[in-house]
Amino acid sequence: MSFHEAHPAPGHGTRSPQDHNPANAFAGRVLRPLQWTDAANKTGQGIATASRKARALVKKILVGVDGSVAGGAAADWAAERARDLGLQLNLVHAVPEPWAFPEKALHTEAIAQAKDLLKGETARIAARFPSLEVLTTLSSGEPAETMRKLSAGAEMVVVGTDRRPGNHGEGFGSVSFQIAVISHCVVAVVPAPSARDSSGVVVGVDGSRDSEFAVEYAADEAERMGEVLAVVHAGGGPGPVPSSSGRSVRGADPSGSEHLGHGLLSESVRRMERRHPGLVIRGILDLERAPAEVLLDASARARLLVMGCKGRGGARVLVGSVAQHVLLNVQCPTLITRPDLQAIGQDPRYPG
Repeated sequence: MSFHEAHPAPGHGTRSPQDHNPANAFAGRVLRPLQWTDAANKTGQGIATASRKARALVKKILVGVDGSVAGGAAADWAAERARDLGLQLNLVHAVPEPWAFPEKALHTEAIAQAKDLLKGETARIAARFPSLEVLTTLSSGEPAETMRKLSAGAEMVVVGTDRRPGNHGEGFGSVSFQIAVISHCVVAVVPAPSARDSSGVVVGVDGSRDSEFAVEYAADEAERMGEVLAVVHAGGGPGPVPSSSGRSVRGADPSGSEHLGHGLLSESVRRMERRHPGLVIRGILDLERAPAEVLLDASARARLLVMGCKGRGGARVLVGSVAQHVLLNVQCPTLITRPDLQAIGQDPRYPG
């Protein structure tokens, strides 16, 4: 797969060719010819190199743009977040490789349309967020694989999904699902805009390290957004019941399940209250319904849902069954976290 280098989009936060012309900065003045020495050349090269390195250190939020309503909502969501956090925004679009087209002219046309799409989205984003630095990347290949490769150095990947509440069929949102599963960083899946009022941040906890990282992430988000944090634990349906230590207990009776679930939830809430003393936190315990159903219900009017990628599946799976179901039925902007498992093992907050 080949990639075009990301480059600054014209507009606010970038320079036009005229800005690079020294004559524009000194219009109407008589200047002596400059004598460039080797030392000056080396100094200039050093400054340029340092500037490039500094730009490379600035974290980016990647957002896939495809011209859809959900794609536009994802771009707006990503732009607002990038502005608030002082990050760069990279608009990404992938065009299938030439062999995927029956005629060369169709591939050429697709490239031209992609450039127009990126140009139009850049102008739209710049008008809404004039202080934001916007980059664009036009890639050759499949969208999911493109995002996977680019995500290695990104702060977050944001994608839209056209799967709206009430749709059925596993085909909806398949690309966003693939991106959420295989990317190297946190992924946000954003649905099409809704007229519903929304508030609060929801996070699921199941006793796994993955979910504990998600709870901490959600608490940070709720604090930043000025929202209430709802910590959810559900134990309905078949399968083992997690204890507060994260170990699974099989064959537990209903009263035992309730005791264990309540202990796990209370422990998680207390931990977040200690670390975020000003944050309003409420726990939701539901042992009658399946976890995915409870999370979808809780997130229907939320501003944000945060989930661990694997849950109790651990290293054996790419994505947990709960996250899989939620990703195919997104109700609100949904963050899928990816903790650094090695770092977690060294962190006293997440004992082994």
